[in-house]
Amino acid sequence: MNERDAALWWARIRSGGPQQVSAGGPTPAGLRRLVEADARAVWLIPNLPDSAGQAVLIEYGVPGSSMMDSKGTLRVLAATLRCCWPDPATDPWPGLPAFTGHVGQVLQRLVPARNKVSRQQLLSAGLRRLAVSGWVLLEGADTVRIGPRIASFGSLELSTLRELWRLIPDTAEDRSEGS
Repeated sequence: MNERDAALWWARIRSGGPQQVSAGGPTPAGLRRLVEADARAVWLIPNLPDSAGQAVLIEYGVPGSSMMDSKGTLRVLAATLRCCWPDPATDPWPGLPAFTGHVGQVLQRLVPARNKVSRQQLLSAGLRRLAVSGWVLLEGADTVRIGPRIASFGSLELSTLRELWRLIPDTAEDRSEGS
């Protein structure tokens, strides 16, 4: 792969987030491959060091983790992680698929003061925002899983996520109820 091709891949990632490609292709310089569970495709994400701060992210043109409606959207991300990441001792990506109904049940415990309609709006809007930025993948109308952008977290962020995962309530009954 030449320098021009690598620059095009970086431009695609800067403008559209992680890129899914077929498993057999080359990897541009500075990018990392995340293999899907079925090994038919891979995601290309920036390969940045754990210590990369905001200045490095700006230099590489990689967006930070800020989101519109960050409190609500981050709660949706937390509920999704709790449902799609069964064992916090492992890496979160690629995780397992979960029903959006299950994510909604966990979200209900995170925002108990919201009524059902408001909570459903928060869930739908949050999942859409997270999917656009690569934090989650929407698979069909009622299934979600962790997106490839989660793999860009460094060891410090993962340590924090693992601790938060333990604090988010989830029970086996929630999983059996589905939606």
